[in-house]
Amino acid sequence: MHQLQVIIYSYGNDRRQKYLSSMLKEHGFTVVDVPDGPDIYDRSGLQDEILLLPVAAQKEIINGIIPFIHSKTYIIGGVLPSYLTDICNAEHARFLDYMKIPETAIKNAVATAEGAICEAIKAGSINLQDSRCLIIGYGRCGSVLADKLSSLKAHVNVLTLKSEDIAKAAASGYEETSNDFGRYDFIFNTAPALVITPERINTIKRSCIIIDIASNPGGTDFEYCKSRGITAMHCLGLPAIYSPETSAKIIFDEIIKYI
Repeated sequence: MHQLQVIIYSYGNDRRQKYLSSMLKEHGFTVVDVPDGPDIYDRSGLQDEILLLPVAAQKEIINGIIPFIHSKTYIIGGVLPSYLTDICNAEHARFLDYMKIPETAIKNAVATAEGAICEAIKAGSINLQDSRCLIIGYGRCGSVLADKLSSLKAHVNVLTLKSEDIAKAAASGYEETSNDFGRYDFIFNTAPALVITPERINTIKRSCIIIDIASNPGGTDFEYCKSRGITAMHCLGLPAIYSPETSAKIIFDEIIKYI
């Protein structure tokens, strides 16, 4: 039995946390599940314990644990906010943001891309095969998404500002698009900046489906899309929705390395 106790905050609907709990218990850890909110567990006596936060943990959770962070606290999570890591550094507490580990981010991009495709299929009225798809951004998620859409026989174009990504997309056979957004049936945004602006939305046909997977607040003017009758969805946490067990295993492997 491991000496460290793992406290898993499963507050909310991140099903990865539930699978992580089972995996850690099977691995011999003592696990305390906190399912109903940040204040249900008495943290006043924490010693040598790991606080396992969900990806992009809610502010209620973070604010609930901050008063009890000390030098023997271990915080593990994904997309940890800078104010939390600053407090950890000040209190000499250890922390791990597993989404900053390249291998984890790439594996997570696969789950995200598959989820984005599922959302597009559910929202659309046509096949992805032979459809025209635009991917904005060609980082980890964008490149994986392009390959998966291409394998479904969709016609894929890429819009990115980075010269290196332009070259990578071209090497993979994807054409760079212009500002003419009117030709696309599906638009997938991965860029965390406002790129689907009213000016561009005015050129988009009303049957187009926009799937925005960029971090908050996304890269789409959702209100303007709504006013134009265009379906635009901000889809976050897709790995937790569509592949929670696989995604939990990815996180579990990193946790074990860290511990």
